[in-house]
Amino acid sequence: MNQNNKRKGDDLDEILRVRQSRKHRSQKFRIEWCKDKELGEWLIQDKEDEYKAKCKYCNVSMVSELSNIKVHGKGVKHKQIVSSLSTKSTNQQSMTAYVKKDICNVLKTNIQRAEIKIAAFVAEHNLSFVTTDHMTDMIKECFHDSEIAKNMAMKRTKTTAIVKNVIAKAHKEDLANTLRTTKFSILTDESTDIGTMKSSCIVVRFFDDTSCQIESKFWDLHEVYDSISPGLATAENLFTNLMNSFNKHNIPKSNIIGFGSDGCNVMMGHKNSVASRFRLECPGKNILIVQLNFISIIYIYIYIIHL
Repeated sequence: MNQNNKRKGDDLDEILRVRQSRKHRSQKFRIEWCKDKELGEWLIQDKEDEYKAKCKYCNVSMVSELSNIKVHGKGVKHKQIVSSLSTKSTNQQSMTAYVKKDICNVLKTNIQRAEIKIAAFVAEHNLSFVTTDHMTDMIKECFHDSEIAKNMAMKRTKTTAIVKNVIAKAHKEDLANTLRTTKFSILTDESTDIGTMKSSCIVVRFFDDTSCQIESKFWDLHEVYDSISPGLATAENLFTNLMNSFNKHNIPKSNIIGFGSDGCNVMMGHKNSVASRFRLECPGKNILIVQLNFISIIYIYIYIIHL
């Protein structure tokens, strides 16, 4: 019994001695590890030692053993570095997207400018808005290499909207700025459209410092009455609507130096008319009230503006 135990003890000692005498076999770096989803992002071979791997984020070399490499990948320091690099990369992408967005905004502005110019051309030369249904397609074919032309989308409906809501409003504001500091005359007349609606057209005439000549500009077109309420065509309503069109743009009535209209009693009567109300609103002021006709209209306008 004792001899058997002694033999077993000798065998164990021999086994331990053999194991201790064995040398550890070094593992070369394997390229296949770089294809791993968890390791491939940061694992590279150490160029100075083929038996070592390297983390390109931490700049640390390690023994080229898969278990050892995975332990490094789970380390706290390694995870912090990877996280900070991911945040930086996201910020860089956001900056790139921001720059691209700026480029898109510039292109969008250029497209809008081109559409406004085309709408202004149509309005200035009194062309039909239907023309733009074919004009934009023709421009795209003629300038197929232009990004502005490619992205234009403009037909009669959009042209109408641009003229009414963009060009007209901008022109009205520019004219209002001029009338706030310039003496001017008012010319007005009424007209009935096909819808039996009576409207009053207001034109202003003044000396323009920019062009150095007398200019006649359309100012406003306001409704007087329709077939349902014809009783609104009184001198009081006409005068109130006319003055309101200037007051809402903060144009002082002291700049009005002349008024011209046709000879109907509502406009030119001595006691209860638009002209009589101008005399009451401007007491002691040198305002000229003139009844206009087609022959003398140009000469009278020039006389009024030079008062």
